[in-house]
Amino acid sequence: MLLKLLIVLLLLMMIGNLLLGLKAMLSNRDPLLMSRYIGRRLLFAAIILLILILAMATGLLVPNPTP
Repeated sequence: MLLKLLIVLLLLMMIGNLLLGLKAMLSNRDPLLMSRYIGRRLLFAAIILLILILAMATGLLVPNPTP
């Protein structure tokens, strides 16, 4: 349960950084600010992917069986 909560929180942080990147892109203030937010979103996506792979490898998450 804690693992799923962590994944949901990381997804929310990823969406938040995506929205902050959009806001920075539309305001035309600093292009480095936009790339920082987009880079964080990419980092959170990679962390989520690694957590899912490790959880399936250790047996904490079991994918649906194929029919």
